[in-house]
Amino acid sequence: MNERFFPRALRATLPLIVWIVYFAFTYATAAAQCSPGGLRPEGPDRVLLGAATLLALAICAWVAWGARTVPGSPHAGLLDWTRLVLAVLALVAIAWNGVPLLLTAGCA
Repeated sequence: MNERFFPRALRATLPLIVWIVYFAFTYATAAAQCSPGGLRPEGPDRVLLGAATLLALAICAWVAWGARTVPGSPHAGLLDWTRLVLAVLALVAIAWNGVPLLLTAGCA
């Protein structure tokens, strides 16, 4: 393999980066939109937060789909396994963080 380490490491940690950005965006948006002088006093924009959730899930699913051959590959290294495991972990984390979108109707 003549591939450089940092591009491979970035590809392996991309699901966590997506989850971190998603988490920060959704919670900051919900907090800003529920503040007294907020953008939307009636509650967080569920369409915007739902679209962010679907986008984050799609990116992590795309990474997981790209790493689907890792378990059967005899040449899979640590970064390949990391990419697969972190993609699945990020999918679960993003889905779990998206559950409040289904349960909240407004700011309380």
